[in-house]
Amino acid sequence: QNGVRAADLIKDFTKKYPVLPYLVLVLKQFLLQRDLNEVFTGGIGSYSLFLMAVSFLQLHPREDACIPNTNYGVLLIEFFELYGRHFNYLKTGIRIKDGGSYVAKDEVQKNMLDGYRPSMLYIEDPLQPGNDVGRSSYGAMQVKQAFDYAYVVLSHAVSPIAKYYPNNETESILGRIIRVTDEVATYRDWISKQWGLKNRPEPSCNGNGVTLIVDTQQLDKCNNNLSEENEALGKCRSKTSESLSKHSSNSSSGPVSSSSATQSSSSDVDSDATPCK
Repeated sequence: QNGVRAADLIKDFTKKYPVLPYLVLVLKQFLLQRDLNEVFTGGIGSYSLFLMAVSFLQLHPREDACIPNTNYGVLLIEFFELYGRHFNYLKTGIRIKDGGSYVAKDEVQKNMLDGYRPSMLYIEDPLQPGNDVGRSSYGAMQVKQAFDYAYVVLSHAVSPIAKYYPNNETESILGRIIRVTDEVATYRDWISKQWGLKNRPEPSCNGNGVTLIVDTQQLDKCNNNLSEENEALGKCRSKTSESLSKHSSNSSSGPVSSSSATQSSSSDVDSDATPCK
């Protein structure tokens, strides 16, 4: 049940912030290449990363950060700047309820049981207020360092002096922090060839672009949508078939009856005749 509620929450925030899917996917790939995208390795899980991105957009100072045609690259750099340099992991927690806010960990600890305290990356679960989503991310400081590194690299890549860098023309800006190896490119080409839209068989469709599973005449018959001409043609065919069946039955009954009479007469003759000695 919690999984269904979490899925609905993600859908709602995705509708509110159209940039969320693109931002989260790039961040997931960035963490994946550094083995920081899984909780069991100390990294940040998908749900935690999603809530961090939501909090980033909720508390963003610029109003145009949430519009659909905003600059995604600028938002990515600002995300790295926030969680790589400015966010205080020791004293501050993340809360996205009621429009989003930051919460002091000292206040959170007052409501916790004895012996428990907020984790390094404290993210309050919007569905269960007492649940700390980031409690298993024990490598939060490594994630912080990775975000700081990405901010420095991307900031230098978009600076005015970037055109003088030796790899400026051979490497993209995003490619400086996310590498696409030849193996990955080959695998993507194979996926595109095997499962791309070009190799999919085209289903038979009617004029409205709806895939037909049964014959159109059968479908009309089931839906009682036969036209008057089709109904008249069907009645004519049924009458013709009935007359043919009657004619065939009458014609077949004649020879059968005569043959049966012949057999009966011959049997009578055989019975009256004197048996051979």
